[in-house]
Amino acid sequence: MSIDEQTELRGKTPVGAGAGQRVALSLRNVSKRYGPVQANNEISIDVYAGEIHAVLGENGSGKSTLLGMASGTVVPDNGVIEIDGRPLTSSSAKLAMQLGLGMAYQTMTEVIGLTVAENLYLACPAGDRPKYGRMEAWAATMLNQAQLQVKPSAPTSTLSLAERQMLEVVQALLSKPKVLLLDEPTTALGREEVERLHALIRGLAADGVAVVYVSHRLPEVLTVAHRITVLRDGVSQGTFDAAGVSEADVVTLMIGRPLELVFPTPVGAPSDEIVLQISQLGGRRFGPVDLALRKGEIVGIAGAEGNGQVQFMRALAGVEPSNGAVRCSGKLVDVRNPPGPLRAGIVLLSSDRKKESIFTALAIRPNATLQSVKRFRRLGFIRKSRERRPVEALISRLRLKTPSMEQPAQYLSGGNQQKLALMRPFMTGDLKVILADEPTQGVDVGARLDIYEALRVKAAEGSAVLVKSSDPIELSGLCDRVLVMSRGRFVDEIPRDELDERRIISAIVGHASAHKDDS
Repeated sequence: MSIDEQTELRGKTPVGAGAGQRVALSLRNVSKRYGPVQANNEISIDVYAGEIHAVLGENGSGKSTLLGMASGTVVPDNGVIEIDGRPLTSSSAKLAMQLGLGMAYQTMTEVIGLTVAENLYLACPAGDRPKYGRMEAWAATMLNQAQLQVKPSAPTSTLSLAERQMLEVVQALLSKPKVLLLDEPTTALGREEVERLHALIRGLAADGVAVVYVSHRLPEVLTVAHRITVLRDGVSQGTFDAAGVSEADVVTLMIGRPLELVFPTPVGAPSDEIVLQISQLGGRRFGPVDLALRKGEIVGIAGAEGNGQVQFMRALAGVEPSNGAVRCSGKLVDVRNPPGPLRAGIVLLSSDRKKESIFTALAIRPNATLQSVKRFRRLGFIRKSRERRPVEALISRLRLKTPSMEQPAQYLSGGNQQKLALMRPFMTGDLKVILADEPTQGVDVGARLDIYEALRVKAAEGSAVLVKSSDPIELSGLCDRVLVMSRGRFVDEIPRDELDERRIISAIVGHASAHKDDS
């Protein structure tokens, strides 16, 4: 898209912005700066009652900061915020809720030690809470309305990431908001869960609720949103009718230049050498399974949510209990605990990066070198000067956006945190296998392509890569072959020349339907 085309696109009058529509959420010239970083700069947006309004942009573009100011959890430097026509006079989440705003956060807010019902009870405004003895029956009603099939008595710690993410949405609806903010609500959801969520928010919009929807999944956004606002580097690039822009248009506005949505081309065919041999491996919710990964290949794992894919990946990393045989480069691997796979050269990139892949309180430099400290140690002490050059090289290679390698990981955007997790395998000299669980979950399109390129580079260097993903487009574009898992078993294998989105989805749906018929 040329500069002239971008200017023309910005000048279009959005459908639905006519006179007489009630503005449910208004942000006028709001700005926020964190030290040298201008997170938001003079942004103005009106969201109408009954509208689904998407806010799009790369990681670090200012989306979460904008939602934080609207919800009262972030103090703006300047600007005016109104909810249902009334000003948000102080930065207070309680006041924002009283004015009619609800928010489902990207970083989940449930109390892990409590049950589902207890979490809903806590999230509910005090005046709307049922009697304590009726809490579970009331919670069951709330869950049924959102089509979330979990037991009210279940400890929240036992829920999957997808279930916890839907629970976050249910909690946000308990205050009966006039404005609902959804920050990355689908990052852990599979296709069916996304469809249920979209049906729910379409129903809310039909009832007059204004929905602000932040997501990196552009195809989803453009099918559900009425209008979109695009941010880049904290500056609004304009608000547009979603039906009038293409995915390519949005990507160009997000990153400031045209970008072909292509996957990295494999460098030659995978070797015939077996790197990882799995024999009769079984564990919680999966198995027994057999699998052989070859040197230099990327293998995908597809399947409906909850069919054992996550447990299988984690068992290979020694995080989940299992039985069976795992061999790496011909040697038996002790997968009873994480040190065994790590010593063998098997590294897990967890989907829950903040809890399991990075140390948020540590800076980029120690995070990157954590598993390879021997390279930088002398006389028992780690030399920062030795770490600096390879870490700087990887920051440049992975296009990680940071003012300094001493920046704490907690202040990085989601995409840059995922790149940081990838830096560790690049530092490991004897890496054999990468286990990537949802490697681009919650990551914008620019960072996503950088991650694809990094995984393909490691494959070209001889590592085998196993990718579990809920995105069939990602699997079809990135992988050399894809295995479909259903009820803990591999039920289909799709070779490279047959890989496309339709083939993967039909395999998943076909086996899910067969199991329903069997039952």
